[in-house]
Amino acid sequence: MSSLEIKVEISGDQALAKLIGQINEDSDLSALENITAKTLILDLKEVSLINSCGIREWVEFQNQHFDFEQVIYENCPQVIIEQMNIVAGFIHKNGKIKSFYAPYFNEFTDEEVKILLTPQEVVDGKAPVKKDAEDRELEFDEIEAQYFNFLNK
Repeated sequence: MSSLEIKVEISGDQALAKLIGQINEDSDLSALENITAKTLILDLKEVSLINSCGIREWVEFQNQHFDFEQVIYENCPQVIIEQMNIVAGFIHKNGKIKSFYAPYFNEFTDEEVKILLTPQEVVDGKAPVKKDAEDRELEFDEIEAQYFNFLNK
């Protein structure tokens, strides 16, 4: 049984694919085959894990089956961003990052908070200032140069 569920909705020239679960050696990516839309939007918010076999399968699958004019990656969780930073070809050649989650730390509540960002918010490789509900500044909880490296590719 596949550890990954893929829900595809097609509207005109766009296809939205929501990936839910784990991308690994058991993942069935076939729902992404034979989509005739010009643009594929990949909503990766609910991807919880990607292992080394899953990375290999993902890159090979994109190279073999993605013939889209544009591939948009949105709601990318930290596990995906980490792979984008280290694996050549993880982002399709026609790929664009629309949004991604970044880790912040709230020292007042002692909790890590994942905040959705857009590439436009990251200026000169610096994390944007974000605040909690009480208007207290949160601390970016990664090394900026490493975490935002995928934006330079």
